[in-house]
Amino acid sequence: MLNTICAYFFTFVIYSFAGWIMETLLYLIRDKKVVKRGFLFGPVCPIYGTGAVLCTAVLYGRVNNIFLVFIFGLLLCGSLEYITHFLLEKLFHAMWWDYSSRRFNINGRVYLNGLLIFGAGAVLIVKLLQPLVFKLIDVIPDNLMYVLCFVLYSIFVIDLTGTISDLKGVIAAVKHIQNTMITETQKGVDLTREQVIDLNNRLMENEFVAKSIKSMQNENKLVERIRRIFPNASLDKYKYVWDIIMDKPQEENARKDIKLYGTAETIPDDEEER
Repeated sequence: MLNTICAYFFTFVIYSFAGWIMETLLYLIRDKKVVKRGFLFGPVCPIYGTGAVLCTAVLYGRVNNIFLVFIFGLLLCGSLEYITHFLLEKLFHAMWWDYSSRRFNINGRVYLNGLLIFGAGAVLIVKLLQPLVFKLIDVIPDNLMYVLCFVLYSIFVIDLTGTISDLKGVIAAVKHIQNTMITETQKGVDLTREQVIDLNNRLMENEFVAKSIKSMQNENKLVERIRRIFPNASLDKYKYVWDIIMDKPQEENARKDIKLYGTAETIPDDEEER
């Protein structure tokens, strides 16, 4: 029994750390800067570890059909993400993610493309990664495994306790700093906007620039040739499907009642709380 508990806890730690690395790299590639990810202060995203343990406990060695693994993984991880978002929002009046601007979302907590990724991830874990993780665990001597789990568990509990006790104070401090920065930055943005409009007007008055822009707007010869060869070809009927696949955020549909963690107004003022 103790070996089983240690095996699942070690699995939780591995995937939590792997999830933190993955999200950090994604933001590093996209935003060209390191962004703190996850609920805890440490380098872990517990929701990934919890999802992996849940899929392993329910599906590993029990469901062999890949399609069923995909469906059950989608439902399990989707439910986990929804419940986690709900609890964090109610406890801290803040969101760690928001999908309300995405298509086919449920209260901004889960959305279709994310659920499909969860299903694919469940297949990857159950069919490929988890057998390797169990082999790694089998190689580690029992006594060493007990010590590792105890140390990691202690660190996790300390991190969790410190995070919960300090989080509201941290967010309140960030709120004050960001409100000040946003106010000062907006002054610069307003000035810059005027300068950009003035520069654009001057450029459009230049005859050479105007001709260049008009030339770039015209279809090139290759496009014209394709249109002549395939006069009836049209991709319009596939546009809706492509829009769903790309799932570009629609900011006008984003939630306005609560803001993402780390943004201004994420925590209500003392007057609001009272």
